[in-house]
Amino acid sequence: MPETGLRRELVKNRWLLSLAVVATVGATAWAWQLAATGFSPSPRLTDRGVIAVALDGSQTDVTTPVQVDVAYNPGTGKAGTTSLSLVLQHEFGAVPETAPPTAVIVLLCGELTTGIDLINKFDQPVKWEPVQPKSENGDYWSMLGGSMSRCIYTRVSLGGGAAGLRQEILSGVSRMTGTRASGARLLYVLPGITTLPTASAGDVAFRPLPAGSKATIRLYNQPDDFNAQAASPQLPDSGILRWTRELPGGAGPLSYRLSGELLDTAAIQQRDLFMAGALAGVAGGGIMLAIEAAVQLLLNRSRKRAAHSQAVAPPPQSQDLTKAPALITPPTAATPPHRLDRWMTIAVAAAVGATTVLILLRRKRNRRRF
Repeated sequence: MPETGLRRELVKNRWLLSLAVVATVGATAWAWQLAATGFSPSPRLTDRGVIAVALDGSQTDVTTPVQVDVAYNPGTGKAGTTSLSLVLQHEFGAVPETAPPTAVIVLLCGELTTGIDLINKFDQPVKWEPVQPKSENGDYWSMLGGSMSRCIYTRVSLGGGAAGLRQEILSGVSRMTGTRASGARLLYVLPGITTLPTASAGDVAFRPLPAGSKATIRLYNQPDDFNAQAASPQLPDSGILRWTRELPGGAGPLSYRLSGELLDTAAIQQRDLFMAGALAGVAGGGIMLAIEAAVQLLLNRSRKRAAHSQAVAPPPQSQDLTKAPALITPPTAATPPHRLDRWMTIAVAAAVGATTVLILLRRKRNRRRF
């Protein structure tokens, strides 16, 4: 039967074919895994909220500036939290030290209020109250990025400190996520900061901070290999992750955004893409060899069928009564030589070698991380 030779060829090369299939599938899967991180989408994050600092409505005689300094550490604390500190400083100049403390109102709005847990400079927990406006003000909406009902507030008293300086420090954590990574790209989104015009909302009245007041927003604890590439608003000092703005100064930015690249991660991605290309080549070679083997087996089968049909064809009828000579069946044509076995061995050896190199590189990288 012609299938006997085909079956014999399959049995003879079954281990090489199995290894070629396994190597091809493994190389393809590994190449896909390595290349996946190199084509990750850009990170996205919505606005995180707004901090508003204003004088209490009763502070009609405060004219010296109030400095506001906000520092964020998105990479500290538990996962999904952001550490922050809010420093309020009032240089009261010629005002006598016996003057009443400066009363300031701090509002937190939006995502920043999620799980907020702050303490003051005396390690006492800060108590927050919801803002219940009687009516919506268009200025508030543009400054706070939405309704004031999304805000909470607390009263802060800037009392004694160094000579000529009054200050208060609020520090703690929020369950706000201020950073988002995607592959080698990293995005920071920090809350905006503003002051409020003269108005009232429920039981609390506001006055804007005095002219000359400034706000500073700082970002700490970024990765060592972080390379800042774009900022909105633009960073005033190159290489220093810090923004400043005048308070009051109208509606400021609702968020401070900074995006960049993790250089070490980018280098790893480039290496992975190179190895993925090599593995893709191994997988492609395995596929071509499998196709070549299948075509060769089909050709052998066709040749054997043709030879068999010629061997059993009946002789032509003749009127000669002389006994016809015995039919001599020609031998079956031998399978033409090919290099299938050698190429299969080379493909399997290449796949095994590439896999071994990748495993060693991956283990070396993991040891560096820990």
